[in-house]
Amino acid sequence: MRYITTNTGPQPTIRSIADHSWHSRAACYGINPKEADRLFFHGPRNFRDRQQAKQVCATCPVQRDCLNFSLENKVEHGMWGGLTLKERAAWRKKLDNRLDYARVRSAINGRDVHLSSLERKAVVRYACARGWSTTRLAHVLGVTVEWARDVMSEEARAIEDRDRHNVHVDPAPATDAKGDESSAAEPPLTSDQDADSPGDSRPSDEVVPVDRHVHAPVIVDTFRKAA
Repeated sequence: MRYITTNTGPQPTIRSIADHSWHSRAACYGINPKEADRLFFHGPRNFRDRQQAKQVCATCPVQRDCLNFSLENKVEHGMWGGLTLKERAAWRKKLDNRLDYARVRSAINGRDVHLSSLERKAVVRYACARGWSTTRLAHVLGVTVEWARDVMSEEARAIEDRDRHNVHVDPAPATDAKGDESSAAEPPLTSDQDADSPGDSRPSDEVVPVDRHVHAPVIVDTFRKAA
């Protein structure tokens, strides 16, 4: 069993995986079971019951939590969050491409929240930048230490490859017959000069070298801004 750790900072209002307290605040809470089955688990052509159920969901204060629960748990029946199974199909396709840095930061702070594939990769990237141990990453993501070691090694190799390909060496300045630098050498780019202007001979997709020690602070700063 995983536990939510204490965090002195402000906590985002994100439902944890094991948090079902939103049930008691739902608009359908306390409805007779037979009535609930008729409304929220109606037949495919029972349009009247479906419309009535949508009206109940429209006034529900936890409609989003209800929808997220059905998406994260791949519920294949009934109406959740005011949407039928067919209407939730588009949301299910988008779920794995979600990248919400508030959820990522909540996971980093120890909250047991559901993360998409992209959000889990963001946590791994952050862990590498901050020098986390594989044990700590395994605990945060709820995976084995072996799996955490593999993904951290893969991320470290990706960073090294990126740094290697970002290395750019400027060519030596052209010289004339007297050995002096050519007067036609390209002047430095000024702040009011457009890099894509006709007078600039540099390609617009030129790779700009970035020192490796810069990467980690940039990644960390991204999560701070998401707070």
